[in-house]
Amino acid sequence: LDPARPGVEDLLDQITSGVRSSFTYVGARTVPEFAERAVVGVQSSAGYDEGRPLPAGW
Repeated sequence: LDPARPGVEDLLDQITSGVRSSFTYVGARTVPEFAERAVVGVQSSAGYDEGRPLPAGW
């Protein structure tokens, strides 16, 4: 085990909080509601880089 890496419990907490946030974002209370309302998009690496914060202000 690498002490510098998070444990299984920490990873599960991160995954759970991400799923919870996704449900909240689309306003879903159940998995079928989530599947109906969620829209999944694919983002290119260029789009990801463009969305990152700038190192300095304008």
